Amino acid sequence: MNANPTPARNVRPTRFRRLLACAVLAPAGLAAALAFAGCSDDEPPPHFQCSGQECDFRCPEGQNCGAVCQQGADCKLDCANNVNCDLDCQSKSTCVSDCHLAGGCDAECEGQSNCNVDCSQAGNCNLDCAGGSSCEVGCKQNCGGGCSGDSDCRLSCDSGCGVACTGNSTCDLACRTGCFICCQGSGTCTLGCVDAPVTDCPGGIKVCGRECPSADACSNPGAATTSSL
Repeated sequence: MNANPTPARNVRPTRFRRLLACAVLAPAGLAAALAFAGCSDDEPPPHFQCSGQECDFRCPEGQNCGAVCQQGADCKLDCANNVNCDLDCQSKSTCVSDCHLAGGCDAECEGQSNCNVDCSQAGNCNLDCAGGSSCEVGCKQNCGGGCSGDSDCRLSCDSGCGVACTGNSTCDLACRTGCFICCQGSGTCTLGCVDAPVTDCPGGIKVCGRECPSADACSNPGAATTSSL
């Protein structure tokens, strides 16, 4: 691993945690030196930076934590037992976020990246997948996500999950009960539920084991996952 404590400048803020971007900004005069930056796992926690390298990060116990991975990075983020763990995966990177015990993972995946979020024994995880990326989330309950552009999104969930699918995306939500999917645009949407039938709601929404959500649920599926179950 090529360690470098100075983060890269060309990091775009995530929508989930603006604070993460503030932690990785650098002065303009460092731009040339930063062009060769790789992983910086020795910078002050709880924020990590990975650019074009293979990086394996573990969050410090009891602290909010996050990582920005870009430029074809191969990035793994172990969220340990933290409840606020954010991943920003950019520019054809491959990223894995593990928060299967504590939950609370947020991930933004863009620029033809590949993202996997393990929230399988917990909940309250959210994924924003865009720009032709491929994204997968395993969740126990109360997870949400947005899938846009030409992205391919898969969410497996026990209960209380929702996905908003727009553009030309392909979205697949596999659920036991209490889930919904919004399909808008020219994309392909699939909702499969084990313990409840799938019914159609107005506005291109499908549900199972719950009432139809309001129309604004499609713009913020994470906030609507626990309502009307």
